[in-house]
Amino acid sequence: VAETIMTDEWFMEMVEKDQDDCTKRLICEVSHKKAQGKELTSIEEGLMDIFGKGESVDTSKATAIFDFAAQAGKFWKAGGVGCDFYKRCDTPVDDIIAMIETELEEFEKLEQAMESFKGDIEIELKQEMVQVEEMLNSLDPDLVLD
Repeated sequence: VAETIMTDEWFMEMVEKDQDDCTKRLICEVSHKKAQGKELTSIEEGLMDIFGKGESVDTSKATAIFDFAAQAGKFWKAGGVGCDFYKRCDTPVDDIIAMIETELEEFEKLEQAMESFKGDIEIELKQEMVQVEEMLNSLDPDLVLD
């Protein structure tokens, strides 16, 4: 699923939408946390599975700006500017992660609701099919339906 959603176009759209640098700050600070050997949440691990691989940034990739944020976080407070690049974002990273967790929970609820709705639709379609067959048979009793 991630490969179909996270296309180059999607990453470029994220760059445009991240005008306050909060996404980059999040990636930077999580990368810094990982570099310090601290335990990451599942959301943080997911970010690190996508951004900041290796020790350099491939500027030909649509993820380059986010990969740079991850690299900056790795070396923050070790002589690099690090996450200070992203001072424009005044939302604490813990709040950003909490928002992501809430969105994921809401998405899971929606997915569950759609799944149960799917069952209701299938039942209604079968009932309607029976009604149509009965109506057609009443019009022409010799009609054979597959």
